[in-house]
Amino acid sequence: MPQERESDIQVEEHDEFYGVPVVHLESIDGFKPTTADDERIYTLAIGDGMTLSFLVNSQKSVRGELRAGFHAAKGPSTPDGRYFAPVAISRNSRSPFVLFSDPTLTLAPANRLSWYLGTPAVDPDDWMEAIVRKVMAASGARYLVLEGSSAGGFVAMRMGARFANSVAVPRIPQTDVFRYSIRTPILETLRAAWPGLSYDEIMADFSHRFRIADRYTDPRWNRGNLISYVHNAGDTWHTVEHLEPFLAELGESSGAFLALDGRVSISRPYVGDGHIGIPSMCWPGDAEIALARLKSLRPLEGLPDGEEEMFAPPSGMERSELAGSARQDSVSKHFTSF
Repeated sequence: MPQERESDIQVEEHDEFYGVPVVHLESIDGFKPTTADDERIYTLAIGDGMTLSFLVNSQKSVRGELRAGFHAAKGPSTPDGRYFAPVAISRNSRSPFVLFSDPTLTLAPANRLSWYLGTPAVDPDDWMEAIVRKVMAASGARYLVLEGSSAGGFVAMRMGARFANSVAVPRIPQTDVFRYSIRTPILETLRAAWPGLSYDEIMADFSHRFRIADRYTDPRWNRGNLISYVHNAGDTWHTVEHLEPFLAELGESSGAFLALDGRVSISRPYVGDGHIGIPSMCWPGDAEIALARLKSLRPLEGLPDGEEEMFAPPSGMERSELAGSARQDSVSKHFTSF
């Protein structure tokens, strides 16, 4: 990775909310992180009018891992513009990290809930993967931990599929966008970023961007990564509409603790009334357990030499027998009218 002199960086503004400088990149080639860099926010145009913002700390990875984070819905106390999570937890981890703000929201600023869906022509995952790999190379990380709650957990599972030596730690996530309980945010995103496409067209060509099970029941769409799914058992809606259908498509019962030959683990240690977040004090422990599991199953001495190539999405989808009729049952409950 080429080294970058501080004089080559043009800091154009300072983000008062996060307390770090902001660097506007003209192209992804200009993103050349080093372990000497201070923490920064970068912005990058990725096409179709979208801007991807990401908060980066590229310090040396002492324990061999990089953390990547994806935000959930914006709340009253979060910024109207770019938003990152989990910031305090990532900073306190003393590990290198990169946190992404959903670029799809730059097309619909009034929408405060997102799944990083992008547009039909531009998949944000392609850009985020390239950025993560650059930070991994700069920091010396060999493992990747991806975190997020709710919609952010959905993205953590989707992105984790691109990295063999990764573990996603979704917390009370959605697993299927078309089964979400509140349709307005989805409709706002579809109208802003997917205009003119019908439900049938999206499901025919882009189901892997909208449904997590389709990433994992077709082995061509994942690289064998792990998932440590953390659920709030008191969130009845997300239990019935997201966790249980996901497990069913993986061939497991609703009470399963393991799925996909042990690659997916499910813990239900929290009981809150409805869709409330897992307490922040529990996040570090959940991530540590997930990372220990990843390192145990993928010991460092067994990892291949050299950098993993960028993921190349396959064409179409091979219907796995694993999903059986469970996929049909789940899809039958989609909302389909835009």
